[in-house]
Amino acid sequence: MKKKLSIVAPMYNEEEMAPIFYDVLSKIMDDIKDRYDSELVLVNDGSKDKTLEILKDLRSKDPRIHIVSFSRNYGQEPAVTAGVKVAHGDAVIIMDADLQDPPELIYDLLKYFEEGYEVVNAKRVDRKKDTFMKRFTAEQYYNVIYKLSGKIKVPKNVGNFRLISRRVVDILNALPEKNHVFRVMVPYVGFKTKEVEFVRPARPKGETKYNFKSMFRLAGDSITSSSLRPLIWSFKFGLVLCPLSLVSLLLSIVSYILGANNVDFFNRLDNGLFISVSLIIFLFSMLFIFVGIASQYIGRIFTEVQNRPLYFIDENLESDIEDK
Repeated sequence: MKKKLSIVAPMYNEEEMAPIFYDVLSKIMDDIKDRYDSELVLVNDGSKDKTLEILKDLRSKDPRIHIVSFSRNYGQEPAVTAGVKVAHGDAVIIMDADLQDPPELIYDLLKYFEEGYEVVNAKRVDRKKDTFMKRFTAEQYYNVIYKLSGKIKVPKNVGNFRLISRRVVDILNALPEKNHVFRVMVPYVGFKTKEVEFVRPARPKGETKYNFKSMFRLAGDSITSSSLRPLIWSFKFGLVLCPLSLVSLLLSIVSYILGANNVDFFNRLDNGLFISVSLIIFLFSMLFIFVGIASQYIGRIFTEVQNRPLYFIDENLESDIEDK
């Protein structure tokens, strides 16, 4: 009996890429049809262009397409979550629709899945096609997450592009938290894992919708969902700075007293005040930073307490894979 494969791809304003992406993926699904019944789960993340119209036209010609259309734009992580939740496959592959996740790597992902691996990560080894800012921010993001993630050990240069087994899918779908960061949640679950390296190509058409603001939000979500270390560092830093501030205050007082009978009294007083004021400004700056860090965690708590759905689906057009 053939196994089922689901390929999940979020889309936001991808009217240029949608037909190209489908053409490439449909050929791959045709190549493996003797081994897998495949479906292509395309999540329309509230696109404002003709993306949904194009997807519906493609689905009218190919029943292997499953369309999930959001009521508005919710972001990439909710779109990935929705796609994984509705996927029927024994194996589920998540990838971007811009073809910077090379579709031909699917053959390698399936190869290791058939060897018994439950998670097969696609790891980027060359990002020369990306802009300098994109490469720099990505490198810093993975370095920080790797250092902060503790026992989870989020792999470097591994995004959402990967294969996960049905067992991993079911566990991910059962996790209760609202702060979903897929590239952190999969390593958290664990299981037998393999990495496949690839060179990231240039985007053939259109422009990326993933801007610096989105990357910054992803970094914040990744850190707060995987580690408490920033809060611990805040506490330790406070333990060090409190004695320093006290010493600075005492130095200012001593400077004032020793300068009382000295002609350089006012110079000594000014120096002492300058030291104190500078340190106070520094302490307040650090205080605001650490309050900001704490507020990120409090914000996540607020989101969890609200317990609102991650997204609302406007349309859910199933593929024919469920009937096979």
